[in-house]
Amino acid sequence: MKLFHSIKIGLSDIYYIWRREYRAVFHDLGIVLFFFALPFAYPIVYAAVYNPEVVREVPMVVVDNARTPLSRELAREMDATPNAHIVSYCADMDEAKHMMYEKHCYGILFIPEDFSRKIERGEQSVVSFYSDMSILLNYKGFLIALTDVTMNLGGKLQTQALGGATQEQINVATQPIPYSSINLYNPESGLASFLLPAILVLILQQSLILGIGMMAGGIYEHRQLHLFYSGREHMHNNVLHLVIGKSLCYFSLYILCTAYILHFIPWLFKYPQIGSQVEIYSFAVPFLLSSIFFGMTLSIFVRERESSFLLFVFTSVIFLFISGITWPRYAMPEFWKWLGALIPSTWGIEGFVRMNTAGAGIYDVRHAYTMLWILTGVYFVTTCLVYRYQIWKDKKRGFSALPVLTRDNLPVLFLKAPVWYIN
Repeated sequence: MKLFHSIKIGLSDIYYIWRREYRAVFHDLGIVLFFFALPFAYPIVYAAVYNPEVVREVPMVVVDNARTPLSRELAREMDATPNAHIVSYCADMDEAKHMMYEKHCYGILFIPEDFSRKIERGEQSVVSFYSDMSILLNYKGFLIALTDVTMNLGGKLQTQALGGATQEQINVATQPIPYSSINLYNPESGLASFLLPAILVLILQQSLILGIGMMAGGIYEHRQLHLFYSGREHMHNNVLHLVIGKSLCYFSLYILCTAYILHFIPWLFKYPQIGSQVEIYSFAVPFLLSSIFFGMTLSIFVRERESSFLLFVFTSVIFLFISGITWPRYAMPEFWKWLGALIPSTWGIEGFVRMNTAGAGIYDVRHAYTMLWILTGVYFVTTCLVYRYQIWKDKKRGFSALPVLTRDNLPVLFLKAPVWYIN
């Protein structure tokens, strides 16, 4: 009976905290906006900006010093590719470099004066291409276009040189080792299909950190964390109930956000989504829990509502860099790999990207899945320690301002506030 009574009291306490936290969230417009508006609006912005997927018709100029039919054919075929677009023919390199400096173009095709003469003599002729490497995507488009054009033009020249050769002989001469390129999981090689699934996971985590930080900042500003125990004496020293109650509130709020971000957004913008939705949501459970406890642990650094924004901005940049989105984790220095392993979004991105775009199951991403559960346990413990410390500090600070009472004035003021009693 005693065990049953303890369980009943515990569940009652957790429900009390959950209900109180729920009410606190929806009574604060700022927190509502960042809990819901941020995860609902950010994915739309990202998806809309990157929706073309592939960069097409990148502006370029041509410096044709040869001025022959063959050089003009090379320029026309370059312009005919979907990746490049010739906006001007320049008289010399100085004019072309000036246009690149002014950002009127991002590439320069330089055809030397002896281009056609060397080709006719059966010699190699070097064609130079200058690319603005400040935007790597432009260079990728130029490289693909120039490779295709030079191979096609070279094949035509070899075919002409062979004369009466058969088609099979021509094929062997022009392409002795044929190859086929197959793009798995991202057929269009789209930037958004690669980038967006990872960004969506990071948005979930960071919006949680921001919302939890704002809640913690408001409580800390008013020194009210101990008021969660007000009128419930049996909760006096049970931080466990507080942590579970608050985390359940955040988890229940973010279930809808998770469904919206991980399912609706890819469906809306037609991004690859071949994984099992049931397994994706199963994977999202430890990710959300670990992110919630991670954010609650970080709340120890929040002293006011505004400081949560600093925490959000500071951590967003770091977590983006070490998550493996912009640079593969296996190529990082060991320190950054270990640091990234402590962040829930790192494993969330690794698992979700493979499940969503490659069709992997829970078993296939079991390492990331296990790591998320480990982080959930670790950050649950740190959250309990952080909250116990904050409550102790909050109570100490609150009680220290109260008067020290004696037996004579104790009965009068006892009902107004807790006090220190001395004999």
